[in-house]
Amino acid sequence: MVVNHDDLFRRSTQYRFWSFTRPQLAELRIVANKKGIQKTEERIKELDDSLPETKLVRENQDQFQFVHPDEEKRLISYYARRCKELAAFFHLSAQVRSTAIMYLYKFYLYHSVMEYHPGNIMLTCLFLSAKVENHFIGINTFCKNIPKTTPEAILKNEYLILETMKFSLQCHHPFQPLYGFFLDIQQTLPKLDFNRLGKNYDGARELVNESLFTDLPFLYTPPQIALACLWLCDDVLVEKYLAKKFGLVKKTEQENEDALQYYNKLMVIIRHCADVVRKEALDPSQEESKTISAKIKLCLEPIRFGRKLMKQNGEQAAKRSASITEGNDEKRIKLETE
Repeated sequence: MVVNHDDLFRRSTQYRFWSFTRPQLAELRIVANKKGIQKTEERIKELDDSLPETKLVRENQDQFQFVHPDEEKRLISYYARRCKELAAFFHLSAQVRSTAIMYLYKFYLYHSVMEYHPGNIMLTCLFLSAKVENHFIGINTFCKNIPKTTPEAILKNEYLILETMKFSLQCHHPFQPLYGFFLDIQQTLPKLDFNRLGKNYDGARELVNESLFTDLPFLYTPPQIALACLWLCDDVLVEKYLAKKFGLVKKTEQENEDALQYYNKLMVIIRHCADVVRKEALDPSQEESKTISAKIKLCLEPIRFGRKLMKQNGEQAAKRSASITEGNDEKRIKLETE
């Protein structure tokens, strides 16, 4: 019996614990967002009543801006992109980088950015991924290369992340099945121009990297994602390869009909995956991330909201005072000239 990569994936904890439908993903994120709002409201209740800022926070609580689920997803994607850059800085492999990004996305299916800032969680995910994927970096070396980071800050979130992921640490990515298709296509289509295939393989690897910033890893298997990325680079090649693998022209009419049914079903999946890679890979700007992060800081420390209101009130009072003074000066000058 031959066991392929798809079989291995369907027997994995990743498939059992981390495979969802789109509605399920949306529901998980809504629940996590509500959890974050509830946690913020608890922080507001716990503020010191003796502080003037606390009074302002409670009087203006209806103006408090919480983070929406879509904003959460975009900010997480922003830090997932930064994780990719940091992994490149440490010369970590694609496997380590991809695993760290998946840890980050998995964590925030059950937690909100209003509970834990993704900038901190991302660093722990990368450090943990390096250990899991046998590319260990010492904690002191890791922190030394990242400004304003301490070993304690990295390690304090490690168990929380492990617990959230149900201690399911192995991640299956599309890189390995993509390489398998690269080899199998050469055997299945021996007359194919190798330069054409090599160029498509390199392009597909880039698209696999982009697929990490979508929901595809939660929705489809790694081989399906790999085929979709290769199809985006050369649809004619992939369809010819699959037609030959399914043996569409060499079987009896009934067998051909069954094979065609499976082929068409797979092509629907491939086209859908390809559409998601093209349209849904998130890459938020730094400016957008700053705007969302500003809201998160207020949620994590509601007393900041009170200080912000005090500052605004002070500025408004100063403007009113300046306006009154200016008006009095104008009256005095007018009287003197008369």
